[in-house]
Amino acid sequence: MVQYIIFKEQIQELFMGGNFLGGAVALLYFLMFQLCGVTLTACFLNKERRYTQMILGSAAGSVLLMWLPSLWAFLFSFSITAHVLALISLLLLTVGAVFLKRPKLLPNDFPGKHKAFCRAERTLLLPLGLWLLFVFLVLHSFRYQNGEIWSSQCTYGDMSMHLGFITSIAEQKTFPPMYSILPGVKLSYPFLSDSISSSLYLLGAPLRFAYVLPMLFAGAQVFFGAHLFWQRWLRDKAKTALAEILFFLNGGFGFAYFFPNLQNGTDNFTRIFTSFYETPTNLVNQNIRWVNVIVDMFIPQRATLFGWAVLFPLLYVLYRAVYEHCERYFIIAGIFAGGLVMIHTHSFLAFGLICGVWLCFALCRRVFRGSSAHVQFTAKVAALVLMLLAFGAQFVTPKLISRESSVFLYLVLVCAAAFVLLVLALLTMAIRKGFGIQLVKTWGVFLLITLLLAAPQLFTWTFSQASGDSFMRGWYNWGNLQDGYLWFYLVNLGVTALLFLPAFFTADQRHFTVCAPAAVIWFICEFVVFQPNTYDNNKLLYAAYFLVCGVVASYMVEIYRRLRTLPGRRALAVGALVLCMLSAVLTIGRESIAGYCLYGNSQLKAAEYIYENTEPEDTVLTDMRHNNEIAALTGRNIVCGSTSYVYFHGLDYTERETDMQSMFSAPQANCALFEKYSIDYILVSAYERNNFTVNEAEIKALFPCVFDENGVQIYKVTF
Repeated sequence: MVQYIIFKEQIQELFMGGNFLGGAVALLYFLMFQLCGVTLTACFLNKERRYTQMILGSAAGSVLLMWLPSLWAFLFSFSITAHVLALISLLLLTVGAVFLKRPKLLPNDFPGKHKAFCRAERTLLLPLGLWLLFVFLVLHSFRYQNGEIWSSQCTYGDMSMHLGFITSIAEQKTFPPMYSILPGVKLSYPFLSDSISSSLYLLGAPLRFAYVLPMLFAGAQVFFGAHLFWQRWLRDKAKTALAEILFFLNGGFGFAYFFPNLQNGTDNFTRIFTSFYETPTNLVNQNIRWVNVIVDMFIPQRATLFGWAVLFPLLYVLYRAVYEHCERYFIIAGIFAGGLVMIHTHSFLAFGLICGVWLCFALCRRVFRGSSAHVQFTAKVAALVLMLLAFGAQFVTPKLISRESSVFLYLVLVCAAAFVLLVLALLTMAIRKGFGIQLVKTWGVFLLITLLLAAPQLFTWTFSQASGDSFMRGWYNWGNLQDGYLWFYLVNLGVTALLFLPAFFTADQRHFTVCAPAAVIWFICEFVVFQPNTYDNNKLLYAAYFLVCGVVASYMVEIYRRLRTLPGRRALAVGALVLCMLSAVLTIGRESIAGYCLYGNSQLKAAEYIYENTEPEDTVLTDMRHNNEIAALTGRNIVCGSTSYVYFHGLDYTERETDMQSMFSAPQANCALFEKYSIDYILVSAYERNNFTVNEAEIKALFPCVFDENGVQIYKVTF
């Protein structure tokens, strides 16, 4: 498959940089990091099963490829030199680990054990099947046909932004990187999910290959990493498989909106496959906001994909440390948790909340030995109180309190302060009972490593951008646009919403304590949003849903087993699975046939001219369309990108938008603005003519036209 992708890029001669040789070099470089990641995992997690080492090692290899070139880039820019030094560092680290640990990389009687493994681990076929589906959708979402670049439905919006990050980091080589769609502003978006592709693009890989290859591996890390965690936690193959279905094929009862009136025609149903974003998991007009994770999270949102590729294996490692008392796992968990900030900040925050709750229960187990039932009862009461607060707030909103009131933020802060005081009290009691040294060697080491690695990232990037008023603020019920509280979740989450409460409150001690962070995360997300787009709270909520699916799957399987004497129980089980999956299956079906032209032939030719005839730091004046070929395909700067990008990153673009209109309409009178934004070229196409008042006569009189084809002109600014 990898050779096919490279070969296809070669024969199509698509303008996106790179060639077959560059793709081969980039592939070898990428696989070297994967191999070293697996080797390091075999060294430090030598008691894990081989396939577990491969999954965790693959995730480690991707994290190392994101971070090692970036660390060297602080000294040598994002250059070939930095990447050579990153590879040398990796090899030295791996050789040193092998010399010290001397791991057994292959078991004795490998063929025989391989056959036994295939017989015993048939449940891996489900994540394998999901991954193959993901591979197909990824390749379908970014393709070349008829001299144009096409996307699927889910990538039509976000992919251009990520392509712009990938190309600008590789082309301009500035580090820390800057926004190419808002020059002069530091790129504080979690860019490591894109810089991993920038590394391959820099080494000569075609853009599509550089974009796709790390995603395919990240997808495997997500599916198999989740499998590892659920399998370890639930300790049951059927429950693990069902949890995977509930999470990855998630969808509520949105399908019900497409079946009425079928006797009068099929138009209401077939619009799933023909209309833009009218699917059973993403139907805004009917307030369906709980999107399918494969289609609308993994594929278009690279930061989420790569964040979960770290988060799910990381939860496995931390579970082993906390619940199975593998103390050395705390060190490994701390290292990768600390590196998560600039991969996906939401995943880092979710992981922090999970750690906080697990720490609280760990302290309770030491302080209240012999009273676990009382601790569990108290925790369930606390969780119930949080849920009732979230539910009850609908009766005072918006009649007494506005939906965006700061009262909700203060409520969460008060609860957070109470939780911190509780943890400190438990910590004090644990130390007095003689557990101080043990806590320092486990949780203390973990938190210290995490903070030492995360703090520089938070202060360098995250806090500077997230300090605006549009970020952390009070807001009730995140994405609910019109429905009652319970109805919103019932329709969006479906069977999982129906069974969550009984599953959660009847869970045994281990299942409950592992899942308990979900109640905390959900409570916080119901009252506080962390970014300008309130919908993006789902990036935290899905981490909670990940835990919820485990406890609900366990509950469903237990019910099924208790009904062994009931006639027709298999038919009931199949019906329940259909209800769980139908919305997702229809959405995936829509995505598999969706196609939209992202960059037409004339756009590609204009981009090719800019790429071949300009410097990487040059700035081009264009309109603010999201599918901007200059920003996405060439890595050059534009004055201002799409408002759907810059606004939701909390950036102010209003002055630039006004200045762009002035430059297009009266270029001679606004020479100072051209100098202010260091503009080197002007692009005039149908987009600019439709979105701005373009004084083409004056532009032609002032500047030489260096490109003119199919109604697209490029002018060189010569002030």
